[in-house]
Amino acid sequence: MLPFPRLASTLLFLAALAPCLVACESPPPPAPPAAPPPAVRAWMDRLTVAHAYDPSTGFIVARETIALPPLLADAPPLDAAIAAAGADRIVIAFATADRCAPCQQFKKDALNDAAVIARLAGPRFVATHVEVDRAGALADASLDGRSIPMSYALRDGRIVSRLRGQRSAAEVLAWLDSVADVSSADGPT
Repeated sequence: MLPFPRLASTLLFLAALAPCLVACESPPPPAPPAAPPPAVRAWMDRLTVAHAYDPSTGFIVARETIALPPLLADAPPLDAAIAAAGADRIVIAFATADRCAPCQQFKKDALNDAAVIARLAGPRFVATHVEVDRAGALADASLDGRSIPMSYALRDGRIVSRLRGQRSAAEVLAWLDSVADVSSADGPT
């Protein structure tokens, strides 16, 4: 008889259980794909700004930052733009992030377009820009979140229209026309 019967039986039990513990162990989580999924790759292929795919987040990361035109770069912050607009003008707010490649493409193609700048400088609008990574609390409070790239029309501090995603200059111009038309026809919305 062994001097420590309980110890011996415990060791025998653990030895018998060891193969089950190894076999029952859950596998490690799969590593994220190093290459982007086809839909993301197709989006990336349309971008002309420097960018890269971040497999840990699935995000298309900008490798360059496009400058805003002076109308937006020197614009008042969103809360000041809302105050300046009063009841007569519409605030047009563009939400982007420096880290976001589609945002940089949007700035390059649409926000720096001469026709878009001229329309935004007109008497109907007060244009502004929100960099959501630097003004997150303001974006959360006034724009219902930090979606990017996004364009918002605000009347009396309330969102009356949204234009989601990276858009061409022609699409932004058409949206601005629709926002101005609805506002003129219906008054405050």
